[in-house]
Amino acid sequence: MEQKGFFQTKAGGLTIAFIVIMVAFAMIMAGLYTGASILCTIGFVLIVVAMLYSPVEVYILSKLKK
Repeated sequence: MEQKGFFQTKAGGLTIAFIVIMVAFAMIMAGLYTGASILCTIGFVLIVVAMLYSPVEVYILSKLKK
């Protein structure tokens, strides 16, 4: 049986999602400071994608793998 790396486990995936959320938050704050609405929009989309990672992985992708 092969050993998985940390980022290939569920905890690693959630860690990456958390890091993406933190980067997106910084993007939103920078966009608000400079008045660049596109930066805020990209940050919002990144947060939504990162938050939807876990449910999509559990309920959709894991069912397709089986």
